[in-house]
Amino acid sequence: MAGPASRRHAIVIGAGLAGSSAAERLAARGWTIELIDHADGPGQGASGNLAGVLRPLPSLDDNRLARLTRAGFEHARRHFDALTAAAQPLRWGQTGVLHLARDETHATTQQRVVAARHPANDELRFVERDQARELAAWPVATGGWWFPGGGWVDPASLCRANLAHHAAAIRPHYRCQVARIDRQAGLWRACNAAGEVIAEAPVLILANATAARNFPVAAHLPLRAARGQVSHLPGEAGSAPQIVVCRLGYVTPAIDGVRCAGATFGIDDGEPAPRESDHLENLAKLDFILPGYASKLRALDLAGRVGFRPLSPDRLPMIGAVADAAAIDANAPSRPLAEMPRLPGLYVINGFGARGIVWSALAGELLACLITEAPLPLTDDLVHAVDPGRFLLRGRNKRVRDRASPPVGG
Repeated sequence: MAGPASRRHAIVIGAGLAGSSAAERLAARGWTIELIDHADGPGQGASGNLAGVLRPLPSLDDNRLARLTRAGFEHARRHFDALTAAAQPLRWGQTGVLHLARDETHATTQQRVVAARHPANDELRFVERDQARELAAWPVATGGWWFPGGGWVDPASLCRANLAHHAAAIRPHYRCQVARIDRQAGLWRACNAAGEVIAEAPVLILANATAARNFPVAAHLPLRAARGQVSHLPGEAGSAPQIVVCRLGYVTPAIDGVRCAGATFGIDDGEPAPRESDHLENLAKLDFILPGYASKLRALDLAGRVGFRPLSPDRLPMIGAVADAAAIDANAPSRPLAEMPRLPGLYVINGFGARGIVWSALAGELLACLITEAPLPLTDDLVHAVDPGRFLLRGRNKRVRDRASPPVGG
């Protein structure tokens, strides 16, 4: 919906990785952004962990998840380099990421993936156990994938850097809770509980995790919260490992005296406070990654942080125009996504799960391209794979099948 300057105006609800990425990409195109968040600053929800991991997730069949994480990984590194070159306050370390095999069967699969893909050595390679031990500076049990360009990222600093990059075009509205959204005379309005208008614009973007479902027009989005607890371990500068190491969990280098290890993953678990049982789970994962590392650590002594990450049923993000669910006839034959009715000017960027670091920069670029009708950074099949309307098609098809089929045992 590119148009005159007066139309290049958007509301973004949510100042985490999703919202700050969307705001940055639109602001780079000359848009004015009204950024609304209930916290007193950016990156204080799921994007507030001390460090997250930047690496792709290859697969033997190069499936959609593998292709999306690879594209996101490559785009993120370019974006991080641009922010760093612009002297923005991004904190990250390109230390490399060692993804250890779970067992010998998995190691064989990892080797087959590398052989099938023929990646450049500076992108991905398989390392045997002895080299893995050298990289980790620890007697790890197996070899695994080595991503030299991967590393750790401070997600809250990425949010701040995104917003500082085009600060003059982004108007923050912190400590504001959006209770209602509506559309009048071609403008979306975000209102507080008293009915006062916080901001209005032709475009509104929902980047507020599972809270997006509180608005009736987005209630059909199947977003769920995944509780993740990270454990904070004491870590001296220069101590091992000085890279990120993963194996059914992850551990980071020491960052300002703290090493992050985790994380747990609990669906619809609403406990906001760290739990000792979750620290125990993280220590067990840590011992699987680095045998013996956790032997002198006690769960009751550990600090940590809990975040609630928005998750979609297929574990892929939701990026694009919000469908007009009320206008879809569940009894009508299924039609392509391109023909699905959409709510004018309403978009979502959400459902990153545990992959906000690797997906957010690419997601922001894709959303900005969709809004401004610019060439897209992904192939059509991947754009369709992240289209938020996909869940309505699936649900509708299931309801049609259910009505057409007799009950089991009937």
